[in-house]
Amino acid sequence: MRAGFALLILLLATAFAGAAETPIPAAPARWVTDDAGFMSVDAARSLDRKLEAFALATGRQFIVYIGKTTGGPPIEDWAVRAFEAWKVGRKGLDDGIALFIMADDHQVRIEVGYGLEPQVTDLAASRIIREIIVPRIQAGDHDGAVTAGAAAIAHLLSPEGIGQSDGTSRQPRGPGTQGRSFSIWQLIVFGIIGVLFLILLVTHPSLAIFLLMNVLSSGRRRGSDNSGGWGGGGFGGGGGRSGGGGASGSW
Repeated sequence: MRAGFALLILLLATAFAGAAETPIPAAPARWVTDDAGFMSVDAARSLDRKLEAFALATGRQFIVYIGKTTGGPPIEDWAVRAFEAWKVGRKGLDDGIALFIMADDHQVRIEVGYGLEPQVTDLAASRIIREIIVPRIQAGDHDGAVTAGAAAIAHLLSPEGIGQSDGTSRQPRGPGTQGRSFSIWQLIVFGIIGVLFLILLVTHPSLAIFLLMNVLSSGRRRGSDNSGGWGGGGFGGGGGRSGGGGASGSW
């Protein structure tokens, strides 16, 4: 009888603990998700554009998720389950990384995909949290904490980091023969295409107009697909996994 009563108490305690735990939400639609109002809208939008540009430039997925609480579990457990559920990083490469902040719990976690553990070691992640993120949060600079922390993480993955990129296209690094040779070849190709199109326009005008309309509609579709910014061109998990690498901290 006593054993049965004790088992019942244990089951009830487990059920209540599970009910209090914050469930893993659906995969984020953006690179930066702030469900706690931790950052200013402008800072979150700017960082979102930078992380989108970083993904386009490197292929690596880096997301920031800010919530209120895990509901009880250690942030390490909650973060790795969210990372796995959202499949951050590319399948087979496991090159995703995530910065988690739980505002009400005063906890922060850097979760690193298998493929990035040699570059973002546990020690490096811990230093970023202790020396960059936490001091700024304690000073009341939430925007600076997240932005500077993300920049430090990105710098470990790419020499250029997230820099000042806001999603706009980059200019070539320097002048010289590469730019000029590209322009010459471009003129030659366009010239040949133009001559062929004129011949086709004279001999088969209907076909020429049909081809022209297809080219123009294709260009419009590509422009629509490549649009970015806050709420557009957002994060989509690729199948990455985490082995629990990274670091955690609190303030």
